[in-house]
Amino acid sequence: MKLKLTPAYVLSFLSLVFLVHELHDWAHVIAARFICGCWGLRTFDYWTFCAHCNTDPEFQALAWFAGPAVSYIVVWTGWWLMDPRSSPKRKSLGFSLLFSALPFTRILAAAVGGGDETLGLRQIFQQEDGGNHHLVAVAGLLLVLALTVVPLVRALNILPGWLARLLVFVPFLLLPMYPDRFIVSYCMNKLLATGFLSEPFVGGASQLVTVWFLFLAAILLLTKKSLSNLFKVSGKRATI
Repeated sequence: MKLKLTPAYVLSFLSLVFLVHELHDWAHVIAARFICGCWGLRTFDYWTFCAHCNTDPEFQALAWFAGPAVSYIVVWTGWWLMDPRSSPKRKSLGFSLLFSALPFTRILAAAVGGGDETLGLRQIFQQEDGGNHHLVAVAGLLLVLALTVVPLVRALNILPGWLARLLVFVPFLLLPMYPDRFIVSYCMNKLLATGFLSEPFVGGASQLVTVWFLFLAAILLLTKKSLSNLFKVSGKRATI
C-alpha cells in the first residue's frame, strides 16, 4: 500500500476530529440532562451539570462515561473496519476513525490521573478521605489502555514496514490533538468569550457551538469520500 495524503483528506480528517470532539461533549451534556432533568452549561471543551442537580454521584458518573462511550464507539468501529481482510478503502476509513477519536489524548489524560474515565470512576469509588486516590487513577489508566491498545496495534500492523509505521502511525497518533486543542479549546472558546453568538440556543449550548457543529457536519459530508482513499494498492510490492 501507499499513502495518499491529499489536502482534501486533511480537511476531511480534521473536520472528523472536531466533529467527534463535539459528539463526545454533546454526549456528556445530554446524559447530564437525562440524569438531572435540566440542562447544564456547554462551551467548546467544558460542560457542567445544571445548578439544581441533586442526583447521587454514582448516577452522575454516567454523564462522565457518556462522552468516552462515544469516542470508544468510534475507536472500535475503526478497529472493525481495519480487519486484515478488508479492502484498502475500508482500512483507510477505519484508520481515520480510530485516530479522529484522539486515543493518545485519552491515554495521556488518564496517565496523569485525569480524563473522563478516571473522573467517572472517582464518582463511584473514591473514598471520602481520598485514601484510594492513586488506586482509582491506576484503574482509570488500565481501563483506557484496555479500550485503546488493541485498535492501535491493529492500525500499526496494517502499515507496511517499520519506516511506514514511524512516518505514518506516530504522526497520526500525536499530531491531531494539537489542532484540536488550538482551534477548539483556544480559538473557538476565545471567540465565544467575546460574546459572538453567545446566546443560549440548544441544550445549554450557545448559538456559536451549534453553528460550529453544523459547519463541521457540512464539511464532512462534502469531503467524506477522501477518508476512504488514504491507502492505495501499489503493485506487488508494499510501499508507503
